[in-house]
Amino acid sequence: MADKPKNSIFYGWVIAAAASIILAIEWGCDDTYVIFLPELCESLGWSRTAVSGAYSLGFIIATALGVVAGKLNDRYGPRLIFMFSTITMSLGFALMSIIKAPWQLYIFYGVIANIGMGFAWVPAASTVSHWFIKKRGRALGLTLAGAGVGALIMIPFAQFLILRFGWRISYLILASLPVAIALPASRLMRLNPSEKGLYPDGVGEITESKQHNNPVSRAVDFTLKQAIRARQFWLLFIMHASSEMSFGMLVHLKAYAVSLGIAEMTIATAIGAGSAAYSLGAVVIGRASDKIGRKASLFICYLSKAVMMLWLIKIRQAWQFYLFSIIFYFAAYDSPFSAIIADYFGVKFYGGILGLMEIAVGIGAATGPVLAGYIFDATGSYELAIIIGAVALFIAMGLSLIIKEPETNKLT
Repeated sequence: MADKPKNSIFYGWVIAAAASIILAIEWGCDDTYVIFLPELCESLGWSRTAVSGAYSLGFIIATALGVVAGKLNDRYGPRLIFMFSTITMSLGFALMSIIKAPWQLYIFYGVIANIGMGFAWVPAASTVSHWFIKKRGRALGLTLAGAGVGALIMIPFAQFLILRFGWRISYLILASLPVAIALPASRLMRLNPSEKGLYPDGVGEITESKQHNNPVSRAVDFTLKQAIRARQFWLLFIMHASSEMSFGMLVHLKAYAVSLGIAEMTIATAIGAGSAAYSLGAVVIGRASDKIGRKASLFICYLSKAVMMLWLIKIRQAWQFYLFSIIFYFAAYDSPFSAIIADYFGVKFYGGILGLMEIAVGIGAATGPVLAGYIFDATGSYELAIIIGAVALFIAMGLSLIIKEPETNKLT
């Protein structure tokens, strides 16, 4: 293999940019559920528990498929995986325009659209991690920034479409975007630098060293079986599941804000502003994790989110929702968390390991929305759901302090 030409852009950044575009479209479309949820409840006369339940089902399916997507990505590469992902997600969104019964909501969105989503994040993170070692945190931050940019655009755009055309036509319009934008971007993807005659980070050799407890290279790559035998894997699993519990209130944020007298477009714009903050936070925190360490970055993110979640109980004005959204989303822990998986367990089997870890996301993020919906339907208030989300974040924060790199001396 050869080093990259001195005056050219390392192709790994093209990989990160393409992955960022794919996530911008797919995650951006999926994040619009927060806007559609109250519309579906009002138009079809369904409870918030029922409608949020479809979102929870989708999250379970998408995250459960992560391990399959990761393994297939490791074997066949990202281009084939993303072709399947974008087409399937578009189909699910198109079918959403004709739903009339709850079972259709659960099948079209919860199953079909989220099968497509299940083949998005893990292949994106896995592919980018193959291309970077020393700059892995910032590269994953750039990739995740796309998700924030997508939500920044898509959430207010979806609200505009609903006000202009109604929610059914809006779903049809959104359905066209994955195949029109994300699919072409996926053709730029390559799994390994060797396919372009390059090395990770664009350098000629990788040395063994450590900086701020982030392994720069690992002599032994954990297999999936070896990873799940490690105590650190399960501590990370519990930490990830706990942190995602707070996502329940984010799905209900529009409904919560509107119940307090906030205008629909105002809260949609506030959520969009938070998505912009997420993009910036993903880059800043991802880069910071390369310098101050993954654990310190995760601790700061979880603490910030927990404090803001508790504040959500008290806020009542539009500017407060803007501030909450910006700070909460800026604390983007996804990039240091994804990077620490590669740091601890290596990249050879990273897709399968990260995919299995994503089941934790499904447990937390699927439980949160339906629990919040049930609490509201039972009590008429979201306060208990907010408190539960904050406590779960404090648990994740505590775990981030005790996690340590797994030992490799017993691996063969």
